[in-house]
Amino acid sequence: MLAAACPPRRKKPPEAAWAFWPMPPDGRFVNLRRMRGLLALLLFALPAAPARAGDVGETLFYRGQAAAFSRDIVPAPGRVIFDTGLSDAPAEPYDAMLVQGVMPDAGVRLEAARPDAAGPDGEWRPLEIRRFDDGRFWGRLRFARASREPIRLRALDGGVSSGHVLEIYGIELFIAGSGPGAQTAAPPGPPVAISSGVYALVRRAEWGAAAATRPYSRHSPVKLTMHHTAGRLPADFAESVREMRFVQDYHIHGRGWIDVGYHFVISPDGHVFEGRPEGVLGAHVLNDNDGNVGISFMGNFHPPVSNHPSAAALEAFVALSRRVLGDYKIPVKALAAHRDRGDTSCPGDILYQRLPELKAALERPLLGLGAGSMDERDIPVQARPGRWAWD
Repeated sequence: MLAAACPPRRKKPPEAAWAFWPMPPDGRFVNLRRMRGLLALLLFALPAAPARAGDVGETLFYRGQAAAFSRDIVPAPGRVIFDTGLSDAPAEPYDAMLVQGVMPDAGVRLEAARPDAAGPDGEWRPLEIRRFDDGRFWGRLRFARASREPIRLRALDGGVSSGHVLEIYGIELFIAGSGPGAQTAAPPGPPVAISSGVYALVRRAEWGAAAATRPYSRHSPVKLTMHHTAGRLPADFAESVREMRFVQDYHIHGRGWIDVGYHFVISPDGHVFEGRPEGVLGAHVLNDNDGNVGISFMGNFHPPVSNHPSAAALEAFVALSRRVLGDYKIPVKALAAHRDRGDTSCPGDILYQRLPELKAALERPLLGLGAGSMDERDIPVQARPGRWAWD
C-alpha cells in the first residue's frame, strides 16, 4: 500500500469455508455433516488470531475487493457524484483513515461516514485533503472512537469545473499514532564503507526531499525487504520525482512518521531514489525494522490494478541489492518480500512472482537477469560516501 501502503491479505471468516463444501441432498454423508458441525464449534470456541496489519494499516475492502477504483466525474453542482456504499467489515479496530489517488479537479469533495455508529461518526464528515499540482492527493479523517464498523465514502461536487476521472489508489485504516516507526533499534555496529553501485542513484537533494522531522535512530543492516508503493506508476522521470515527493509527504503528514518509510524507491525507468539513509531505522515492516533495509518499487502490482514491473526496474533492484548485500556481508537468503515478513499482500502478486528470479540473479556474481540486462555503459556509476554523514 503506499507503502508504506501495503494491504494485509484478506482472510475469509471461518464460516465462509463451509459455504464451498457441497453436500448431497440424500444425506448419505450425514457423519461428515456432523463432523463439519463439530469442527465449526471447535473453531468458534478457539480465540481468533488477529490479522496483522501491513506497514501502514489495514486496507479497506468493498465486496471482497480492495478499494482501488476510478470514477468518471461529471459536474453536478451541490450533488453527490458517487457513493461507494458500505465497505466490508474491517478485521481490526481503527480510528483513522487515509485515502490516496489522483484528483485532477480540486472541486471534488470527499466525505466519509460509519452509518452504523452512534454520534458524530455516523454522520457524513469531510476528509482533510492535501492535493498536489499534478492532481496527486491524499485525504485523512479521524474518527471519535476506535471500532470495526464499515465505512461509506462519497464524492460531492464542490465546484467541479469540467468532466474528468477521479482515481482512488487505496484506502487504509489504522489506529492514529501506531505504525512500524515506533520500534527501537538495537545498538548499531561500526560504520561500514559504502561501495559504488551500478545503478542510477537519485539523491535526496536531487529529488527535493524534505528534512526528517526528528532525528533518526541508527541500525546495522542484516536483511532486505522488497515492497511496492501501491500508488501511481510514473510515466517518466519527472513524474517519478513528483511521486517520490508525494510518498514522503504521505508518510510524514498523512501517517505521522518522521520521514519516508523506505530506504530506497525504484522508478519504472530504473532510477533508484534515495529515501532514508540505509544506516538508520526505517518504517516499512510492522515490528521488524531493526536491521531491515526497505526497497520499494513505484506502482501497484496487485489486483485489481495489476501493474507489471519494467525490466529496467528489476535490473536496478538487482544492482542495488547486490551492492547492499555485499557491503554488509548479508546472504541472499536474507532478502524477502514484505508478505514473507507479515500479513500483507505487498509487494503484490505480480511482483512477488519475480522474487525467485531476482534472488537467482543475485546468486550469480556480476550477472543480471539474462537477456535484456543493462549494460554498465548505459547506467552511471554512483559512488556513495565512505562514512555516514552523521558520524
